[in-house]
Order: sequence, then C-alpha cells, then structure tokens
Amino acid sequence: MDAKNLKIVSFSPDAEFEQTIDEENIYTLPVWTPKDGFNLLEEFVSTVRVKKIYDELREVLSNGRGVFRNFKNVLKKYPEIEKRFRVFKNKEMRNFVFEWYNALRDSWGLEKLSQDFEDYDELTKEDFLFRGYDFQQDGKCVAEMAGAVSEEIKAFYAGELGLAVSHLWKQRFDSFFQRNSPESVNGFVCRTLSDEFAGCLLFSFCPSFAKETVTLTACFVDQNYRGLGIVRELFSQCISNLKERGVHWFIIEQSAIPFYLEPLLTRCGFEKTGSVYVADFSDNKA
Repeated sequence: MDAKNLKIVSFSPDAEFEQTIDEENIYTLPVWTPKDGFNLLEEFVSTVRVKKIYDELREVLSNGRGVFRNFKNVLKKYPEIEKRFRVFKNKEMRNFVFEWYNALRDSWGLEKLSQDFEDYDELTKEDFLFRGYDFQQDGKCVAEMAGAVSEEIKAFYAGELGLAVSHLWKQRFDSFFQRNSPESVNGFVCRTLSDEFAGCLLFSFCPSFAKETVTLTACFVDQNYRGLGIVRELFSQCISNLKERGVHWFIIEQSAIPFYLEPLLTRCGFEKTGSVYVADFSDNKA
C-alpha cells in the first residue's frame, strides 16, 4: 500500500520503481494463507449449535482433502447457515484488514478506526422473526449478549482503558435492570427461524414529568448476524411503535450504545446534541 498516494501498488525494488514511488511510504499488505482460511472454518463451526449440521461440517474439516469445496457443498444444503457463514467470513476478513490498518495508524500516532457493520448485506425479513421483548423468553439471552458486548468493548480499547470502558458500559446496563422490574422493560427482539436469539433493542419510558420521552436501554446484535440489517429493522419497528404510542422524543446517551452502532443512528433520524442522540417524532420529523 502506498500510504502517501492512497493506492495499492505492485512492489518491485528495481530502479524504475524507486524513481516513481517513495519507499518510505510503502507498507506490505497482510497475507491471508490457506491455514488462516482453515482456522476461520474451524472457528465458524464452533458457533454452529445444530448438532446435525455441526457434525457434517466437523467431518469435512477432519477429512483433510477438498476441505474448502466440501465445506461449501454442506453449507448449500442449509441456506440459513450458509448466510450466517457469509456474514461471519466477511466480518472476519474485514477485522483482519482493520487490525492491520489500525496497527499502522497506531504507529502513525492516529486513533483507531471502527467499522460500521450495517453497511453490508440487506436483511431478508423472511430469514428472521421480530416481536416484542418478553422477559421470560428473552431475559437470559439479553443478559448473556450484554456480557459478550462488554468483552468486545474491552478488546477494542487497549489495556486498562478497555477494562474501564467495558466496566462502565456493563455497570450502566446492569443498574437499569436492578432499578426496574422486568415487566417495565419495553422493546423488540430478533430471532432466527430456528428460534436462536439474534439481537434486541430495549427502551424505557422517562419519569412522569417527561411522559412523551423514552431512552434507549440496550441495543446489540450477535456477532454471527451482523451485517444483515437487523439493527436497522429493530429501530424501524421500534420507532413505528413509539409514534403510535404518542411518543415525541427518543433519547440515546452516547455511553449507552456500543461504538459500532453510532454511524447507524443518523440514518434512523437521530441528531447528536452534546453527549446524546435525539430523534424528534413530533410533526413526523423522524
């Protein structure tokens, strides 16, 4: 990569090349090997919870010949798992490149870049079910996913900073459920057709002095299902529901959302004001 001119070049140490490109600004692209590809397949298989499919994929990996071709053949029999794999693979490949590039940015004294995962494949609604949040059915899944998001935040920031930011985010999440009864939590969840929990958006009404205002409690999507537009659909259903209920303001504290959701908010009608995002539903503005 030619960092100065922001383009990809073929590196060759011959004289002609040296005259046209400043080698001090040249950085070798990261290498993706067959071993990396095999490790990616193994990591994906470890997330498959349907025993029959898990066993078929594990058998392909253990055979040692034609692994990549046979792996694809198995996936073709299970469209939902195949879609999950595409999302998983794309996410891992993007992460691979982002880690490489962020390492360079760190050496340049620049901040790390974050990804906007919602810029990719559109959601096919037929692949998922959306419904209102129910504590009895969804409470445990939400708590487990909150823990996973906390670990992601911890990994995004280096060292002690990651521990601190992750702790603050999880503390805020836990304190809400400690202060409120399960029945008072509102929102929507997304599940696969096989009833696997994929994501949620939860909100709460403000005290009586602000009856027409709600605040975001939590919004996250399982890593295996990111890039399918689930968050966008959750916000769409939530906003429609809030308008029907006469809600005028939807407030989101910046600290209440995972870093990777921020770019989506403006596309859903939110405007950043100070340290909060606000959507104004009055006069059909949102």
